[in-house]
Amino acid sequence: MRGRFLHQLVICVAAVAAAGCGSDGGDRVDASSFTVEGKFDVGGHELFIECRGSGSPTVVYLHGSVQTEDEGGRRNAEDIPSLLEDRYRFCAYDRANVGLSDSVGGPLTGEDSARDLHALLRAADVPGPYVLLGGSLGGAIADIYAASYPEDVAGMVLLDSSLPAYLDMYKRLFPPGAGPQPGDWKREAEKLDKLTTFRQAGTFQQRRARIPATYIGISAPAPPKVLAAIRDAQRAFVNRFSPGRLIVLDVPHYMEPVIPDRIAGEVERVIAAGRR
Repeated sequence: MRGRFLHQLVICVAAVAAAGCGSDGGDRVDASSFTVEGKFDVGGHELFIECRGSGSPTVVYLHGSVQTEDEGGRRNAEDIPSLLEDRYRFCAYDRANVGLSDSVGGPLTGEDSARDLHALLRAADVPGPYVLLGGSLGGAIADIYAASYPEDVAGMVLLDSSLPAYLDMYKRLFPPGAGPQPGDWKREAEKLDKLTTFRQAGTFQQRRARIPATYIGISAPAPPKVLAAIRDAQRAFVNRFSPGRLIVLDVPHYMEPVIPDRIAGEVERVIAAGRR
C-alpha cells in the first residue's frame, strides 16, 4: 500500500512524565508530546502500535481485512494521522497476524480483535476516550469494540465498513456462495473469520448508542435492488447513534489515500458532536 505511518524515535509515554514508563518493550518517555511505538503483550501474544500527537480524545485507526502478508494493516491510514496529530492523539496498530504484530493460530473473530485492542490500549498506556476510525472490516470490529466497552468510546467514523445486514442481502439478492463463507479465513493471512465476525456484530444492531457516528459509503454502481438494500442497511446502522450521519461519496472502497482531508474532517466533526 502507498504511504506509511511515519515512525517516531520514542516508544512510549507514561501518564506522568516523571514516573517513567511501566509498559512492556523497553519504553521511554517523551515529555513534549504523546508518542508510542512498539509491541505490547495483550495476553499470550504481542501487537504493534504507533501513536503520536497531543490533545484529547485519542483517534484509533482500525484497518480493513488483510488477505496477503504484504498488505498494509496500520499503514493503510495513509496521511490521515498527519492531518489530526497537531490537535489529537492518533494511534494505528496491526491486528494479530498482520504487519509487525505476532502470528497466532486461527480462526480469529471480531470479538477476539476487540479484546486484543482493549488490552493493547491499556498495556501501551494510551489514554481515552477513543474515537474509532474503522476502514472496511475494521468498522465491524470498531462497532463490536464500542458495544463491548461503551465507557471508552466517544464516537466512530466508519469508511464503507462491512455491515451485518449484508449477510441477508447476499442470501436474497446474490447467487449461492456470495459473501463471506465458512473456512474463508484459512486462505487469508489475517486468519480472521469474517462470517462469524459479522454475526457477532449483528447481535448489537438493535442497541442504541449515545455516541456520534458517521458512516461514509461509496456510490459504486449496483443493480437497483442491491443498491437499495445497501442504503437501507447503512441508514439503519447510523440511526442507532446520537447523532448518526450517512454520507455517500464517489470514491473507491479503500478511500484513505484518496480523501484523507475529508476523512480527517469527519473525524473532527464527530469529536465536536461528542463534546456538545
